[in-house]
Amino acid sequence: MGVAERAIAEIEDLAGQDVQERNIGPLVAHVRGNLAAAAGSIARHPSPSIAIITGFYLLDGQPPNCETDGPPGAAMLAAGFASVGIPCRIATDLVNARVLRATAAAADPVGRIPIDIVSMHESGGDGGTPLADVEHAWLASDPPITHVIAIERCGPSRDGPARNAHGQDMTHCNAPLERLFAAGPWTTLGIGDLGNELGMGSLPYELVARSVPRGGQLWCRIACDHPIVSGVSNWAGATLLGAMALSRPEWRTAMLDRMVPEFGRRLLEAAVLDGGAVASNRGDPTPRPCLAVDGQSWPILERTYRRIHDICRSAAA
Repeated sequence: MGVAERAIAEIEDLAGQDVQERNIGPLVAHVRGNLAAAAGSIARHPSPSIAIITGFYLLDGQPPNCETDGPPGAAMLAAGFASVGIPCRIATDLVNARVLRATAAAADPVGRIPIDIVSMHESGGDGGTPLADVEHAWLASDPPITHVIAIERCGPSRDGPARNAHGQDMTHCNAPLERLFAAGPWTTLGIGDLGNELGMGSLPYELVARSVPRGGQLWCRIACDHPIVSGVSNWAGATLLGAMALSRPEWRTAMLDRMVPEFGRRLLEAAVLDGGAVASNRGDPTPRPCLAVDGQSWPILERTYRRIHDICRSAAA
């Protein structure tokens, strides 16, 4: 195993730490090695073009809004792709639009990255774009979309409804973006931290059911080509960027610059301060606008971001 391969394996394990005692260790172990495979799939493609799906609405937020996990990771990835000339776009649904727009604006102030906001209704009429129209646009994209990444996006469970970590049915606030995920011939990557996210259908139902709380209820049945499980999905976004940077020497400087902790903080601040994104924090289980993700305050998050970056920077040198 070479220096780059060892570094990718190390950051995969680092991001896979269980931060909320959810017992995701068995899930992380099951998909170990997929980070390298996912990054390699993009790095080896002669003309990659990426679409990203994100946005997880928290019904119990005060006030209800998109959570802080997902959009910052999506925006970091998109900024990294754009920095090396890879076409990229991001999609979410209308209930999560404010947070995604705020976060994307911090990552891309000049507005080079297109954003698709999908209506909550099949026919539109609420200010979002009908899902069928976005599907058509993606399938007709020029250049063609080669990879679709879902990062922290809830998907339908074994018996149909999309469910949050508490087992609540959130179908009414979770447009069926799995249709976008599976609409074309592209390679799919799914990033999640519990098992109820798009792509986690690649993990055995029995594994999720016996490992994480309410896993049998939550397991998302939508599979993908490259599932990645992380303690915080935003961290997985950083590791995917780092793994791609180590896979293509000409991408290294630009991509590594987009995964520095300072950039991660800028994206999180935009999600919260400009978008109103919510998260639980230690000592307060109710999700509120705060600089935290999945119960982890920024100083804790920052240490892992910095370690991921430092490992990749050292390997690149």
